[in-house]
Amino acid sequence: MSDEGIGLDDAYSVKTPEDNKRLYAKWAATYDSSFVDAKQYRYPKAISEVFDQVVNDSIHRVADIGTGTGLTGMYLSRLRPEVELDGMDISPQMLDQAKLKTRNDASPVYRKLYERDLTQEVPNENPPYEALISSGTFTHGHLGPECLRNLLPLLANNGWLVVGVNNEHFEGKNFAGELASLVEKGAITEPQILRIDVYEPGSVHYGDQARVIVTRAIN
Repeated sequence: MSDEGIGLDDAYSVKTPEDNKRLYAKWAATYDSSFVDAKQYRYPKAISEVFDQVVNDSIHRVADIGTGTGLTGMYLSRLRPEVELDGMDISPQMLDQAKLKTRNDASPVYRKLYERDLTQEVPNENPPYEALISSGTFTHGHLGPECLRNLLPLLANNGWLVVGVNNEHFEGKNFAGELASLVEKGAITEPQILRIDVYEPGSVHYGDQARVIVTRAIN
């Protein structure tokens, strides 16, 4: 299969972290053009807009979870130029693309980028982050609700979690149950659940939505 022929069906059909690494190794170089631009994918922009609306302006240290080619960080850096961003993704090829993303002042979007398997405990060599942002990673074939627990140790007390989840994945994998369990354990505050459109009007996929989990860590 050529990278130009890769699409949502391929992304949703992966089963393991190794499947993910193989898929994105092939797709990374053309992902922005063959998928984001061609399908009018607005998810990274939309999640950044939610972050900007709900997270207070004093937040500076943010990790982009499931960085991909760096579009979420790029959009967030335009809305919050003062934010210091690190990124984490399982695919080194996608992270190579993220390295190329720049801010409005032509500086790199990301301070540091880390190859991480987010289905496992996530090593963090930095002080806890003030916020995490994620789009397109909690979806079919990628991360399930149990992986939310792997992210919480990355956050400082009262740190923000702004995580997009594919709408069908949210319902089918019982993210609501996992969130309720984390609230009951005293690990997070009661979450706010928002909805966003994943594609622009006119896209063949327009109408697909994501839920956005907005909560704070209690450490």
